[in-house]
Amino acid sequence: QQPLSFQRRCEDSFLPWIAKYDSVYHYGTTASRVKVKGESRRSSLHDHSLTVGQLTLGPNQFDNGVIEAMYNASNFEPLALALAGLEHWNTATVAEKKAVNQLYGTYLSPSFMAEYYAVSCNDTPWSRDPSYWVARSGKDSKAYPLVGSRVLEFSTPCAYWPYHPPTPLKITGSGLPPILMLNSTHDPATSYEGAVRAHRQLHNSRLVTVTGGGDHGQYLNKNACVDGVV
Repeated sequence: QQPLSFQRRCEDSFLPWIAKYDSVYHYGTTASRVKVKGESRRSSLHDHSLTVGQLTLGPNQFDNGVIEAMYNASNFEPLALALAGLEHWNTATVAEKKAVNQLYGTYLSPSFMAEYYAVSCNDTPWSRDPSYWVARSGKDSKAYPLVGSRVLEFSTPCAYWPYHPPTPLKITGSGLPPILMLNSTHDPATSYEGAVRAHRQLHNSRLVTVTGGGDHGQYLNKNACVDGVV
């Protein structure tokens, strides 16, 4: 569900936010105009990538920086600075260039990917048909362009994973003490729909829903209501 939830976070949270500060970032006065401008920059990087130090900034790196920034609203300002700087790179300010280097200068490490696949591919049954993931990625890319194409990157390895996990256990939460769950409605990484399903499976759980927010992780996140409940 991450293609859906990341797209929602970007369109419902970040795009209206940066549009509100058009006088600062000059990226568009409405969410729709911001989206068009971002897509235009993404397309231009496909034809003319940008070299920033040792970094080659193309559309893949462009998307990755946006994706990483969606985890927490505190990242919105650095992302906005970076986007503004890319629009006039030759005359970009020191702050804008710093934001670009911080936002786009790193990617998921090989050690992270090894751990990610070892967990994900063993965690649940996966289709062993690579063509299924090609088709699914194409479908998600059209509906959720920010993350949709990454379905292929993050799912196809599981089609070739050598280990077949045993039959999964049905999770009910039986025998566990009461479980407290926290999730925001616009969380990009753990979709709210997934949280609701997990809550229903764990019969003795309680789900605290944070509306109007989308940060990934809610405890000690400057929300006194959430912290008080915990």
